[in-house]
Amino acid sequence: MYKMLKLTRRQKILLYITAGAVGVFLIERLFLAGLRSKIKELQLQTTKEEANLKIGTEIQKRKDNVLKDYQDFKDFLRKAEIPDKEVFSGFLKQIEKIAQESGLSILNLTPQSEAVSAKAYKKYNAELRAETSLENLFNFLQKLQNNAMLIKLDKFSLTAKDEQATILKLDGTLSISIPY
Repeated sequence: MYKMLKLTRRQKILLYITAGAVGVFLIERLFLAGLRSKIKELQLQTTKEEANLKIGTEIQKRKDNVLKDYQDFKDFLRKAEIPDKEVFSGFLKQIEKIAQESGLSILNLTPQSEAVSAKAYKKYNAELRAETSLENLFNFLQKLQNNAMLIKLDKFSLTAKDEQATILKLDGTLSISIPY
C-alpha cells in the first residue's frame, strides 16, 4: 500500500481515469441497462396500444356510419309494416309533390294494379306522363334521386312538344321497392 502512495503524478492521473471509467461502466451496467430495457419495453407497449387505439377508432367510425345509414333508412324500413294501400298512396303523393316542386306538369299518373313480389321486397309501379322544360326535368330527376322514399325512375322517353323543343313530353315508369 505504501508503494501505491509513491506513484508518480502521471500514474495517479492514469489510475483515477481508469477507476472513473470502471465506475462509469459499472453504473451503466447496473443501473442504466435496466432502465434502458424498461424504456424499450414501455415503447413497445405504447406502440401496441396506439395500434389498438387506431383499430378501435376505425371500428367506431364504421359503427357511426352504420348507425347513420340506419337512421337514414329507418323510415323506409318501417314502410314494410304499413298496409299496401297506404304505401302506394304515399308513393303517388310523393311523386306529385316532387313534380310540383320541380315545376313538372303532370298530365297523367296511373298506378299499376298489382305490386310485383320478389324474394325480399314488393315493387310498386306507376306510369307517368308529364310536360316540362329541360331545366325542370333535371330538377325533378335530382329530387327523385335524393328522395327518402327511394323512388326509382325505371324507364322514360322524352319527345319535343314543339319545334323549338322548349317543352318536353315525358313518358316514364316510376317504382318503389318496400321490404317485407
